[in-house]
Amino acid sequence: MNPEVPTKWGPDKRSWHLDKTISVGHLVSTLIIAVSVFGWAVTLDKRVEQNALAIIYLKEQQHAEQKRVEQLRSEIKQDLRDINHKLDRLIESQAKR
Repeated sequence: MNPEVPTKWGPDKRSWHLDKTISVGHLVSTLIIAVSVFGWAVTLDKRVEQNALAIIYLKEQQHAEQKRVEQLRSEIKQDLRDINHKLDRLIESQAKR
């Protein structure tokens, strides 16, 4: 291999240089990267939206479950009051004998 400097650059252009032309390969690769980043952002946005909807659904489910628990709790309290009342009557009837 002969490390000659091309004549179009001249003898003093051995170091880094900037070329004013844009290669087609560079243009295509930049376009592909831009499209990929855009596709990734769109996919990310869809996933964030799906997660937001899932969180809303879970909050609604949790609220409904909490209401059911409170309702069952009040029913159990009422049943315990009824049992207590019946026991009191039974004890009173046993005491009168």
